[in-house]
Amino acid sequence: MYDKSILSQRVAESIKQMILDKDYHPGDKLPNEIEMTQMVNVSRSTIREAIKILVSTNILEVRRGKGTYVSDKPGLTKDPLGMDFINEDRLLMDLFEIRLLLEPEMTKLAVQRGRPSDFDKIFQTYEIVSEQIKSGENHTEADIAFHTAIADASHNIIMNRIVPLINEGIVGGYLKTKDNPESAEEVLRQHEKIVDYIKQRNPQKAKKAMQDHILYGLQGFKGYN
Repeated sequence: MYDKSILSQRVAESIKQMILDKDYHPGDKLPNEIEMTQMVNVSRSTIREAIKILVSTNILEVRRGKGTYVSDKPGLTKDPLGMDFINEDRLLMDLFEIRLLLEPEMTKLAVQRGRPSDFDKIFQTYEIVSEQIKSGENHTEADIAFHTAIADASHNIIMNRIVPLINEGIVGGYLKTKDNPESAEEVLRQHEKIVDYIKQRNPQKAKKAMQDHILYGLQGFKGYN
């Protein structure tokens, strides 16, 4: 007889394999508990324990009264890099440096690989950032959405998972410079330049514009410390 915890882990692996084999996508609903007990041939309590394991690793999410669904970012936990336990100033500096290493090349790939729907998303998120900056609102979430849209357009699976995490550095950068209107205006000009080169489908200039944008943020962060 299997130890219950070992059995639950094995069932969790079986459910994960089912998600891959049946090509479930983020947001797709899984069969209910009764159906899964028949599919895997275990008790409902074991299915519940297996689901708990998959929820804890952000592969599944349980929506009360609705059922069990594949998570939006399957397997990507909230703080996979342990950033909550790193000194804030050191963390923000290092995040900017990682962005500088990754995002310019990511932008180049986005221009080269992006589809019309990808570009539409980039331009839509840019418009939101632009409106919020002009009205003096906190544009942090919109900014992250803009950079994430570019990451998605690169069609590199690892990139579009890592970049939203890295861009949490934008939050720190915003908080450090939010009282400086010149900073917001310059960021707006930089975003506009990035978008213009993406519209022109010029990968090298788009890459350079993103590099300049992140360097500006890094230098600004250093100046406020």
